[in-house]
Amino acid sequence: MSTFADMNLQPSLAQRLLQAGLSTPTPVQQAAIPVALEGRDIMAQAKTGSGKTLAFLLPIIEQVMRREASVPAPGPYVKSAGPSHSSGPKFLVLAPTRELALQIEMELRKYAPASVTSMSVYGGTPIERQYRALQRPPMVVVGTPGRLLDLAGSGHLKLGGVTFLVMDEADQMLDRGFLRDIQRIIRLLPAERQTLLFSATFSGDIQTLAQSMQRDPARISVDPGINTPTTIVHAYYVVPGDQVRTQLVHTLLQTMKAGERSMVFCDQKYKVRRLAAHLGGEPASVGSLTGNHSQAQRERTLGAFRAGNIRSLVATDVAARGLDIQDVVQVIHYELPTNPNSYVHRTGRTGRAEKEGSTFLILSQSEEREYLRMVRQLKIETKKLALPVFAPLPAPAPMPASDYQDPRARPRRGAESTGRRSHGGENRGSAHRPGASVGAPSRHSRY
Repeated sequence: MSTFADMNLQPSLAQRLLQAGLSTPTPVQQAAIPVALEGRDIMAQAKTGSGKTLAFLLPIIEQVMRREASVPAPGPYVKSAGPSHSSGPKFLVLAPTRELALQIEMELRKYAPASVTSMSVYGGTPIERQYRALQRPPMVVVGTPGRLLDLAGSGHLKLGGVTFLVMDEADQMLDRGFLRDIQRIIRLLPAERQTLLFSATFSGDIQTLAQSMQRDPARISVDPGINTPTTIVHAYYVVPGDQVRTQLVHTLLQTMKAGERSMVFCDQKYKVRRLAAHLGGEPASVGSLTGNHSQAQRERTLGAFRAGNIRSLVATDVAARGLDIQDVVQVIHYELPTNPNSYVHRTGRTGRAEKEGSTFLILSQSEEREYLRMVRQLKIETKKLALPVFAPLPAPAPMPASDYQDPRARPRRGAESTGRRSHGGENRGSAHRPGASVGAPSRHSRY
């Protein structure tokens, strides 16, 4: 099937896609959409930026439109859930972060008619607003696992009528410690449902999870292995210290042309705040994003970044997946990423939709050997660059003195000091989670 028209979609849906400039499906869309419309479970693996979101949203929209047109849709969706389930959604999409949940719903609204009602739910916003919105349950709910369980536990979200489940970025959800929450959500869903898993990588853990929640899934792999887009140039610098790292980041940011954007990734939240301040902050068109920012701050920062009011975004891995922002021409790794997957997904913020992009790593001498081992594993070609003439740093932006402090050097208070999982701010708070477990401090708090 070379075009969306060949998929026998509803004419109005095909027309919406054409008006948006979409006539030819990407490989993952071409492979997944017809299978999803047949009613089969799917395990789909495709690299970041490959169009996975539309690969599961279009079957959702199509199935609703077919029912409205009295054309039976194959698969579990046509089975009656019974009148007792009429108060809940029919389609559920799980996402690991607030930003991705919001972005998925925004993408749905681009192509779905008004009759396909939807809602995104996530932590960091008053739950009472979501209680009120769920009084008229939407057909589609997109959300992070923690907030979904809050809403289900309070009785405001009924999941007994869900007939179509999607888990997006499945590998990241397991990496961020959502396995138990996902298992609890699965137990709230009917056994008769269609389940789609989308991921850039399928580890053994994900395959085990899939076996517990899917039935004879169709396996789709349009980019086997861990690969990055071929349009991305990989290069690295070796520097003698952190001060030089900051100067080099600033110099690389100055190479951008009008309308272009850069993303800079750090491993820990305090480094993000410190680096963004040293680069001049928002007065110098540099924003920051971590799991500690409120939802309103995160939406404001991302909105400014998309609009071009902020040209450079310094972030933790909370921004490494799911965000589809145009014209990101370079990704800069402030230090060596903790693992190959992190490197792949950070890098995938550039070179999207087959556009060209660059990724630069800033390494110490001790990190260089480890990085070269990583790229050999990923089968990526890279090159070492000579340090450029540094551009003068701007005046640093104001920042609370505590933000300069490495949190590892002093006791921390709050959820992290008790070992409560933070999931980058996506998990629900203890007020909605009686008896929340307390254990060892989570490595996910760095987001």
